[in-house]
Amino acid sequence: MELLFSSMFLYEYDVESIAKASELSGYDGIEFWVETPHFWIDRREEKLETIREKILAVHSPVLDLNPVSVNRNLCELTLKETLYSIDLTKKLNVKVVTIHAGKRSALREPVWADYASLKNYLRVCSKYSKLKNVILCLENSEPKVNYLCKTPEEVLENLKEFNLGFTFDLNHATKNSELNAEGFLDFFNRIENIHVSGYDSKGRHVSFIGFERIEKLLKTLSEIGYDKKITVELDDLGLRIGKFNFEKKVELLKKEGRYLRKFFRR
Repeated sequence: MELLFSSMFLYEYDVESIAKASELSGYDGIEFWVETPHFWIDRREEKLETIREKILAVHSPVLDLNPVSVNRNLCELTLKETLYSIDLTKKLNVKVVTIHAGKRSALREPVWADYASLKNYLRVCSKYSKLKNVILCLENSEPKVNYLCKTPEEVLENLKEFNLGFTFDLNHATKNSELNAEGFLDFFNRIENIHVSGYDSKGRHVSFIGFERIEKLLKTLSEIGYDKKITVELDDLGLRIGKFNFEKKVELLKKEGRYLRKFFRR
């Protein structure tokens, strides 16, 4: 099992500091969000040379983007940024990159046009990822009314059709008590990365410690032999523990990591 954390938890630091945090906190590496500000501001790839050994997974850009937007220009831009991320993943010699399915622009249930946009997006991205020998992983979405791919059935349909890997987000899967989170385990063999966090009243990513449903899923995943990537996701806006300097964030990562590793000791 490889223990990672999302680079966006240290969004205000340069990439060298983010890599240093992984060493100080005892993690194997990081899931590098392409939108990490120090890189994203100018996309100078030479910045990543000093930390490439710590980048064990990549997350495609999602902020301000939407592959199924009613705005066709935004769909095209999202596709362009995803293809760029796949290419960057290959350059970094990383095998796994995560994408989101997007949401209907209106706060309503998705309709046929949204699903058609998603199919087109996945068709192009999956073909390109295979050319680059990169595993494209679809993440299960937030359980909100206008989001696509939030249920096990919908996720599995697309994983099969486009031969994708799966990034299993436990926060998204358990936030809605009516959603069958255990159903995502039916395609265990496709899981390449697991995002681990709890959630606060606003749905933000906070410590998973004490979330019984999440801990139960982690225990099950361990029992059935999961041994790939696990990524801790934290949002400092949801963590109300004084001032968040570098040292404080490292200590929080240590605490999450130590507790998480207990589930996967054999």
